[in-house]
Amino acid sequence: MVGAENVMGLLDPTRRAVPLNGNGSQPPLGPLVRIGSPAPAFQLPDLDGQPVTTGVLENNETLVLFWDPACGFCQRMLDDLKRWESERSGDAPELLVVSTGTVEVNRAMGLRSTVVLDQGFGLGRQFGASGTPSAVLVDRKGRVSSQVVAGAEAVLDLAGATAIPSGS
Repeated sequence: MVGAENVMGLLDPTRRAVPLNGNGSQPPLGPLVRIGSPAPAFQLPDLDGQPVTTGVLENNETLVLFWDPACGFCQRMLDDLKRWESERSGDAPELLVVSTGTVEVNRAMGLRSTVVLDQGFGLGRQFGASGTPSAVLVDRKGRVSSQVVAGAEAVLDLAGATAIPSGS
């Protein structure tokens, strides 16, 4: 299961954000995007409730980070991610955080980058991500330019943060 609500939904089905298949598993991942294909279209609210669309991925290389503030693995990499944001070089990708959780919890993380809310993890599934933290690079033309990677080390490596000492 992906996300705290879905995990809790195993115990209490009324809390489940993503419905289960007949065998108790999540629905299958959406079609996996291939390197070179356009990023899936989306429109998600930012932390101010303003819509953010696929157009934000154009004109800058962007690291699309799939995140859950309740995920222990995400929490362990938060300091490294914030350090990367403050020290990133001019040729490092922009960061778009696609997160679950409340506006308040996401604001409390203190990230500088744009955070959009996707409670059902729909965009993550469209990219082929199966959990958090995971990420994918999108080039300046809005095309997928990497495989989806999972885990703090792989995400930071994809961001070009390999020179930053790990705080976890």
